[in-house]
Amino acid sequence: MIPLLSALAVLLLALLAEWLHVRRIRAVGRLAFGPMGRANRWTGVLPLLRPLCLAAFTWGLATLILLRLAAADGNADQTASNKAATRLVFVAELSPSMYLTDAGADGKLTRQARMREVVEGILQRVSGNLRFGVIGFYTESLPVVMEARDPELVRNVFNGLPLTLDTESIALSRPFIVPNNPKLDPPSMGRHGLPDELWGITLIGKALYGAADVLAQRPNGDRMVILITDGESSDIKSPKDLAIIAALRAQNIIVFGILMTEDQIEPALVGIARSTGGEVFNAATPAALQSVFKSIDAMKKVVVLEKKPRVADLYDPFIPPAIALLVLSVLALFGLRFTPW
Repeated sequence: MIPLLSALAVLLLALLAEWLHVRRIRAVGRLAFGPMGRANRWTGVLPLLRPLCLAAFTWGLATLILLRLAAADGNADQTASNKAATRLVFVAELSPSMYLTDAGADGKLTRQARMREVVEGILQRVSGNLRFGVIGFYTESLPVVMEARDPELVRNVFNGLPLTLDTESIALSRPFIVPNNPKLDPPSMGRHGLPDELWGITLIGKALYGAADVLAQRPNGDRMVILITDGESSDIKSPKDLAIIAALRAQNIIVFGILMTEDQIEPALVGIARSTGGEVFNAATPAALQSVFKSIDAMKKVVVLEKKPRVADLYDPFIPPAIALLVLSVLALFGLRFTPW
């Protein structure tokens, strides 16, 4: 609106100046133009063309000045506009045993489905300026999503997102992952599932190391890792747990573990979690989630620099001369010129 009003004001002033100029030259028309007493017809457009040009110039100059002021305000407030964010990283187990149907209040959910319910409960509870991350692990750990602001990205990962290009392998693998459970596999029938040597072993320690390495590349501050698993791990037992604790403490990482079964919790995992200020719970009870929520609220915020475009145009040297030229041009129309046309 300001550029438009400025252009309109200059247009009116220029038209007034041209009208006064036309009145003045009529008195000396014969002296200036000869017996006909007027200039050539084509010069009649000049009293309109000059005001229009000056108005267009004013509009462009006012727009540049506003852009320059906006850029200055944005750069001045860059530090003040940095937002404090809390980092919340889900470290989720993706082993075949997560497809077993023995989780939930009635034991009719798969462990993976129960994990999805736990994550959804956490996402519904937390609020504010958060940065989410998801790291999947089994024999290796890989980040799936990091620095996500939208919780829908996290929901998409846990809501059946295939983490393999061969999606048929998921359905085909289910008959081979039945555990050696006496209720499901009587000794007379033998083992239905493949041996651990073929499946591989869940490595929780490697997952925690991976989370620490990924978070080390992010700004300083407290970070929370929610480890969701259903089994034991050989790479967190003493004395390996001491190195894991040191790596987590170095990055200010708080670890909460949530088991998808009612089995006894691995003592080494409990020690790791408590050494970082967290805890480990069975089956994600309401009390377990409430403890996680309180810890999230108490975490120190992390300063995250918002990426904003910065104006790189060279405005300053040209704006003052342009303003001076505009003012002189308008003043010249009111009589500071020597020719009557």
